[in-house]
Amino acid sequence: MNDTVTILTSITGKHITKAFRGPHYQTVQFNPGSEFLVTQIPINNLGSLSAVISNLETEPTKAVIRGSLIKDLIGPVPRNKDTFASASHQWCMIDIDSLTWDGAFFDQQALVAHAVQQLPNEFQSSNCWYHFSSNMKIKGGIRVHLWYWLERPCSDDELKAWLSGYPVDMSLFNPTQIHL
Repeated sequence: MNDTVTILTSITGKHITKAFRGPHYQTVQFNPGSEFLVTQIPINNLGSLSAVISNLETEPTKAVIRGSLIKDLIGPVPRNKDTFASASHQWCMIDIDSLTWDGAFFDQQALVAHAVQQLPNEFQSSNCWYHFSSNMKIKGGIRVHLWYWLERPCSDDELKAWLSGYPVDMSLFNPTQIHL
């Protein structure tokens, strides 16, 4: 199946990323702006999804959301429920924060395997593309983003129900939530 990823681009040039400063890595207030340019990138499998996400790693003024534009709009648009609607996608990002870990932090495979083991069985037997959160090793525990290509498109509500009770940040299953 073909799907799309919605990419927001800051019109002010502000970074849509978390930032830290000082000797104790204090979080800088996150303020991505209120209006964005929108691009829909076609994808059709985990490989094409990971290519899109990989390209964004060097683009701090761009970010992903799950929502789709309600209507074709040209130019900057606000990031709100009047502009973006929930959409079923065959992809999802699962954000795991503060997962207890007693092992070594240099062993990325073990870290990711431990995080995946906390998810429903369907995710444990599937491939994923991952990257660690910006505050990994700044704050305690495992902090990882797991990107999956699902067997079928799932809505935000379906994902919330499926992942309820697991150590997952449910706010990502909101059409306007920025995927950092």
